[in-house]
Amino acid sequence: MVQLRYSLMLLWCALSWQAHADFPTAKSLFEQQEYALAKPQLETLAELGHLEAQFLMSRMYAEGLGVEPDVNLAYAWALIARERNHPLAEKQYRELRTKLPSRMEGKEVFTSLNKQFGKDALDGNLYPTANRYVVKNNRVKVISQQDPEFPNYFERAGVSAWAVVHYDITEDGITDNINIVASFPVDAITEYVKEAVQSWRFEPPKDIYGDAIRLEMQSHTFQIKASSGSKSRKFDRENEEYLAAILAAAKAESAKYQYLYGLLIENRIVTDTDALSWYLQAAINGYPQAQYKLAQCLVSGNGCDRDQNKAVNWLAISADSGDPKAAYLLAQELLDSNNVNYNPRKAAGYLEVAALKEYMPAIAEYAALLAMSDDPTLHDPQKAIRLAEQGRTIDANNPNLLSTLGVAFIELGQQGRGESMLRQAVEEARKRNWTIENFEDLLADYQTAAADNN
Repeated sequence: MVQLRYSLMLLWCALSWQAHADFPTAKSLFEQQEYALAKPQLETLAELGHLEAQFLMSRMYAEGLGVEPDVNLAYAWALIARERNHPLAEKQYRELRTKLPSRMEGKEVFTSLNKQFGKDALDGNLYPTANRYVVKNNRVKVISQQDPEFPNYFERAGVSAWAVVHYDITEDGITDNINIVASFPVDAITEYVKEAVQSWRFEPPKDIYGDAIRLEMQSHTFQIKASSGSKSRKFDRENEEYLAAILAAAKAESAKYQYLYGLLIENRIVTDTDALSWYLQAAINGYPQAQYKLAQCLVSGNGCDRDQNKAVNWLAISADSGDPKAAYLLAQELLDSNNVNYNPRKAAGYLEVAALKEYMPAIAEYAALLAMSDDPTLHDPQKAIRLAEQGRTIDANNPNLLSTLGVAFIELGQQGRGESMLRQAVEEARKRNWTIENFEDLLADYQTAAADNN
């Protein structure tokens, strides 16, 4: 009987960092008879609910293509695909049913597999329920947000263009990781958009406790439209052809373009309302950015109903595909003591791999965990210092890194040096308009502890 490989509440949450799988690549390997290479990719996609991958998994086990023949697993995958209306699954199911050594054993294997990867399991553990996307983020307080300064000749030349930009807002309220995710004509206004977004300033974003936080993957759309009738019509025609090509690629199972088309819908470049279904198709097709996007949606409730457990599951899948942002956000969930999935040791593993990819928030969080954890398997002040100093090459006076250094030095018996670093953290947080109470409390706690020891 097949063993259940995943817990119900935290699917796929193992530090394997699997290779990225997408169906066109997996199918090409299958058709080239590279079955050993195709099998792990098809299996990953089948477990996410990719219908054609589920059917091909049945074929592989039925025909012994790169695997030991297993009629029970072949039967189980065929039945799962049949219940989701794959056009060839009914015939496959009927043929395999006659070859089962034991109907009871075949049913047991199907029941086990279906509990993990059948329609009801995927709907309950992964797939989101759509609601309306709201472009404006109420947590973002704008200080300055100037429009791009386009050259004067743009108007004279009748230039039309659009661009969708993603950016992060740091704890200091400045923009970071500015990325033009789509534009037409391609790169026509990229430099002007990036220059404008780099200048934007926001109030430092805070969580519900008042602590400074980073807001990732914020989105904004820029559009300019020619006033000339003929040039405007030419742009509209070429733009429509460009968007049609993206849609065709998305329909041809390109995960990248499925994700992109969802972005275009969400940002109202395309007049459609079903962005979530394209994100979901891309996520099922193994695209880490789409998986992270679904997790964001499930955490925020913007675009789909909130569901913490589904969010954690998607984060685990995306993180295991190598996305450092997903690994960091997953670690945050695993470090929340109010979360049923609370697991600091597993969180540390995800933070470490994201830190190795030089993702600054993960570096700061991992260093703090190593410095302050009560778990002897995690507590490592010396490693915390090395990580914090690594982070300071990116942001020399980051208050979180300074406070981590302070704690780590105190833990190593260097009380004076540690208190000095903690005071620097308080002052730097004040300069950056961060909430300083937590930094002050940390300093006071260690001063009190030192006084009690004396």
